Amino acid sequence: MSFWYRVGLLMTLTACQGPSVPPATPGATTTPTATPAGVMDELVDIGGLSLHIHCIGKGIPVVVLDSGLGDDGGIWSEVQPELGRFTRACAYDRAGTGESSAAPRPHTSRQMVRELHTLLGRAGIAGPYVLVGHSLGGLNVRFFASEHPREVVGMVLVDATTEEQDTRFWSLIPEEDMRGFRTSLADHPEGLDFDAFLASMADVRNSKRSLGDMPLVVLTHGKEGPPPGGSAELGAQMARVWREMQSELPRLSSNSVHFTAVDSGHYIHKDAPRLVVAAIQEVVRAVRTHARVEESTMHALPHGGSP
Repeated sequence: MSFWYRVGLLMTLTACQGPSVPPATPGATTTPTATPAGVMDELVDIGGLSLHIHCIGKGIPVVVLDSGLGDDGGIWSEVQPELGRFTRACAYDRAGTGESSAAPRPHTSRQMVRELHTLLGRAGIAGPYVLVGHSLGGLNVRFFASEHPREVVGMVLVDATTEEQDTRFWSLIPEEDMRGFRTSLADHPEGLDFDAFLASMADVRNSKRSLGDMPLVVLTHGKEGPPPGGSAELGAQMARVWREMQSELPRLSSNSVHFTAVDSGHYIHKDAPRLVVAAIQEVVRAVRTHARVEESTMHALPHGGSP
């Protein structure tokens, strides 16, 4: 198996980011407007950067979709239209992806969260928010919730990176491959170099980790790809550790469920978009009715699995 495949695998299973971004102020340079259909597609000046955001639908809570490392908001194309049927849903391109400005270097999760918060303010997208994060985006939305707890009312983590990925997951990787991974991050378009990645995980570790009784659904992939480096033993060990870290995420909230997408790889929102929609809809329902999240809807779907 090629070295670049192994580096790609490390990047895929990475989920966590510029200069400081000032807070939103009245009279911002760009004032996006929504059409009568509730569609917004704008490039918003957040002060030194312009970020692209696409929103559809109406209603609250507003679902905010944060992508994995290197992915723009279009990665949610099979999920967002369905979300727009029952609430407002917004996907955006982080700096260095899609239509947004080039990313500053280094670019940590803390900075990405600050940029997203400013973007939502200047785009006129008021909360409360249900945050949905895939991979690196999962790390970001958790830090967002710790920084702005009054604005976040629900969360869905889609095969999310955890704050212990460096010590428990990367530590399994042969040093030769890790050197290549660190080198590849140095030139990553999002500006997230290896040290910035470590700082991002440290920020989440040091933040308020508990979500209280906030509705939370954790989705984990159940279909493994080829083992890294061709070693079945290492592949099995990595898969086991990933599942262990995922199984700990539901403990963040006393109102949570953990669901394994048995037929899906890391990109559950591409392999099983109906499952992701159902998870988000369940969290939105729980927020609106002040209820507990339930697993029954997701169990009925074809890509479902065991909690």
